[in-house]
Amino acid sequence: MKRTPLHQNPYLKWGIAVLLVLFFALYHTVDKILMPRLTRQSEIVFVPDFQGKPISEVLMEIHSVGLVFGDTTSRIGPDSLQGLIAVQTPRPSAPVRPGRRIYLSIYRGMEQDVIVPDVSTQSRRNARLALTAAGLLVYEQPDTIPSPDPGAVTRTDPVAGSLVPRGDSITVWYGRGLNQGRLVEVPDVVGERHHAADSLLRALFFWPRLLGQPEDSDNPVILRQSPEPGELRAEGSDIRLFTTPDSLDQR
Repeated sequence: MKRTPLHQNPYLKWGIAVLLVLFFALYHTVDKILMPRLTRQSEIVFVPDFQGKPISEVLMEIHSVGLVFGDTTSRIGPDSLQGLIAVQTPRPSAPVRPGRRIYLSIYRGMEQDVIVPDVSTQSRRNARLALTAAGLLVYEQPDTIPSPDPGAVTRTDPVAGSLVPRGDSITVWYGRGLNQGRLVEVPDVVGERHHAADSLLRALFFWPRLLGQPEDSDNPVILRQSPEPGELRAEGSDIRLFTTPDSLDQR
């Protein structure tokens, strides 16, 4: 029986043609349909503009366009904008791939003012706790003004009683202690205003204690002092300053 040469066999030619068609169809299906769905590398999403919109609306919109909510931060702004988006990352109209995380900054309104607590003479730890509880940030540093109590707060900036925004920073100065063995002559501050007397005594390493301060004056005149002028006292000694007639009888 005479055999037909392979190159003349019509079944072989049709078989090869069918295989080629199937191969290209399979390649097209994998490359153009299956792979993009699995990797989504061919898709691009343009980030919507979320700025000025309420967070509840933005969360729904993020999900609807195939993006993912990342995290939020807050920033101070007018109360009328509270709860609205201030800034977004990525920026509006940025081309990103599906599943990209979106980070938002939200207006929280203006911060309320708080009164700086009086923490003078307190320990650094207690002062820090009191100021932090009031919503303030604390920065500590040693004071150049002499103080007899190592670690005790000598002053703050802003001063106690000041009205400052919540979250504002407060500088706390603390004492480093004194040489208690050195004797210093007590100066005469009777007749001086409190601020001037306080500065003079501190410069000599004394610790002024104001007594009987009038309610209508924050810088009263010193009417009497104890110890008396000219006496020798160790550095760090208390010097009592009397400022009202009623306080003159206190000993």
